[in-house]
Amino acid sequence: MDPNQVQENNPGSSPQGQTPKHLIKLKVEGLGGWLVLVQISMYFSLITIIYLLFNHIFPVFEPEIWSMITDKRSAAYNQSLVQLILFETVVNVLFIIALVFALFLLYRKKRAFPKLMIGYILFSLLTGIVDYVAVSQIEILAQGDDGTFMREVTRSILYACIWIPYFIRSKRVRNTFVN
Repeated sequence: MDPNQVQENNPGSSPQGQTPKHLIKLKVEGLGGWLVLVQISMYFSLITIIYLLFNHIFPVFEPEIWSMITDKRSAAYNQSLVQLILFETVVNVLFIIALVFALFLLYRKKRAFPKLMIGYILFSLLTGIVDYVAVSQIEILAQGDDGTFMREVTRSILYACIWIPYFIRSKRVRNTFVN
């Protein structure tokens, strides 16, 4: 029997010298897979930070509140609290800028996206630790902390442990962000 004839009758076979279709590995690329969770997380973070700024941080800058915590004659004066509020404001504005820029890089499939995200994750973890230490040093905040800051640090550590290796080792990331 002619081998070519067997191949024609066998739907899974391919011409000589070519790999059968069912054995060809598809190149994993695009914004699907686990990158969908990354995108959801980025949008969720962006919305959460904007909400935090407008509902919890910016109101502190209202003249009557700001003067209470910055006037040395006031009973509510606390220089450490003022520094923490300013730190939080700057960091959260930087997070918004970084997330918007990261989304731009993500949808343009730019090579810089994975590195930016790793930096963002590490910076987020670092600022979470700084927040935790600062809050524990400011008596009025330390008394009101119900463990939220430690949970945030723990969440950031877990997030970093999952997503940093993903951005470093993922074939999808390597094949998608090539521009």
